[in-house]
Amino acid sequence: MRQKIKLIIIEEFSKVIDSIQKDFSKNYKNKTNNFLLSQMDKRIMANMVFVSSFESKSGFAIEACAKRIARLKFGKENVPTIVNPRNLKHNLDPHSINGQIIITNVDTNNGNLRGEIASFRANNEAYGKGKNRIESRVTQAKIKNELYPLSIKYKTNTIYTKPVDLAFFDGQNWNISELKAGGDLDSSNAPSNVEKLLTIYVDMGITNCNAYFVALYNKNGEGNTWTGSVKKHLNYPSMFLIGSNFWNKILPNDIDFYTFEQIYHDALVELNLNEHINTLINKIIKD
Repeated sequence: MRQKIKLIIIEEFSKVIDSIQKDFSKNYKNKTNNFLLSQMDKRIMANMVFVSSFESKSGFAIEACAKRIARLKFGKENVPTIVNPRNLKHNLDPHSINGQIIITNVDTNNGNLRGEIASFRANNEAYGKGKNRIESRVTQAKIKNELYPLSIKYKTNTIYTKPVDLAFFDGQNWNISELKAGGDLDSSNAPSNVEKLLTIYVDMGITNCNAYFVALYNKNGEGNTWTGSVKKHLNYPSMFLIGSNFWNKILPNDIDFYTFEQIYHDALVELNLNEHINTLINKIIKD
């Protein structure tokens, strides 16, 4: 199982390295047009370009890894490309789809539905500070009681699709997730991301479903309390899977998060990531 996970990481991050190599020169030239950085030498600038590019591109790679790893634990049939828990009729070809999509007959673009979801989020926001803080009342139980009925209210005879970052069936419940790297969204983006997740929950149209905001790593350090603007809009911690809590949920039973970290490290060593970095940077400096 360790080797299977390692091969998944190698395959997905090989694509990242290839993409960075193709774009590196162009991205570096674009960065030199920023006069705010004009006092920095070439090596510092090149390092900044690599880190920025790696962070943006690795997000898609680690999402792909998460889906493939979840399939090792739950089986491909429980982490399908086409998520269709109500067995709605459709003519979609799973081979033509990137990532995962949900099949629904809920009018997901209906303005009134979107308004009800936005009002639900806003009316249940966290408020106060310190000992007087009241956490968000958007819990798994509350979305089942108040949002699930919307899937019936806005049911249509038309089939719609909705992309989802990760959806899997654990034997009892479907789990839908909005995945972010560290989850450090600014206050203006947090509401829309939460409403996106809640809309996907309504689209599922079933009661045995949990919705989670996922941070793939704890930006505050593993084991520390995670901070983020999303906590204003979703109950913490019941609606969150942060760092190890997420990975331990989808990793095979004999692999824990800390073992996974070591597997990831070994995979990137095998990919010679540092050598690729130095080669790219040295080439830029010499030109």
